[in-house]
Amino acid sequence: MKVFTQNEYSTLKSVMLGCVENFQWPTNDREFDSAIARSTYHETLESKTLPDWLTAEATEDLDALEYIMQDHGIKVYRPTVNGPQWAYSARDILLTVGDMIIQCPTPFESRADEIELYPFLKDCKTVRAPRPTSQADPCFDAANVLKVNDKLLYSLSHSANEAGAEWLQRQVGTQFEVVKWQVVDHSITHIDSTLLTLNENTVVVNASRVKEKDLPGFMHDYDKIWITDLEARDFHQFPYASKWIGMNMLSIDPETVLVDEIQKSLVKKLEDNSFRVLTTPMRHSRTLGGGFHCVTNDLLRE
Repeated sequence: MKVFTQNEYSTLKSVMLGCVENFQWPTNDREFDSAIARSTYHETLESKTLPDWLTAEATEDLDALEYIMQDHGIKVYRPTVNGPQWAYSARDILLTVGDMIIQCPTPFESRADEIELYPFLKDCKTVRAPRPTSQADPCFDAANVLKVNDKLLYSLSHSANEAGAEWLQRQVGTQFEVVKWQVVDHSITHIDSTLLTLNENTVVVNASRVKEKDLPGFMHDYDKIWITDLEARDFHQFPYASKWIGMNMLSIDPETVLVDEIQKSLVKKLEDNSFRVLTTPMRHSRTLGGGFHCVTNDLLRE
């Protein structure tokens, strides 16, 4: 299997796509429990499993996404699930950078061996990070990293520390520069509902979190698409993501993006900026904590 990615927008050729089969929130994971406790929402997570109707709808949405990608000539790989798991967001833990796949030193103990769900990766060049056992150890999720050609924009947050950035730089050597960046609100974890590059000159920016002065220095000359509001999807029981998961989109190529069909104003902004927009539903993105970018993980972009 050929693996190579260095940005978020070159023409997508092959991809991993998550699933909700046997989905279960972790029952013994300190970071997950901490994330729930930090939430500003008043709702509580009363059940660690999903009702059948929600599983069916989420499966329909993922299958529709798979069909669209296949229709664009993209090879889609799905995880192998043999028991309770949290494999919806395929991008969270495994970082594909260059020709290498890194199993990141995630703070989520329950997901530390998630690479085992993808046996088709066994012949690929892989690096398994050591598990963090203290706050001083390297720690980050793959979704803390945005690939920007020769740079890896690394978002410092609850799920990513300075030691993780230094460890990642050692793994990628001189091929990529790890650029540390922190959103004003340190409670925000992953980067792809805050910033997302759509081509070599364009970045989508969450205006509620980032001001012009806060952008990474190398992005100041980019064309910016500022997102000031989004439609909020309903959620079941507890919202594991905010409404901003709606800007979590997937680039098929530098001109084409996939967006949740309810985000009419976002679609118009993208079209006004000369992007071709494909839409399909992602009904449970807030409940499950992932949009199109989260549930996919690029294997090959050319």
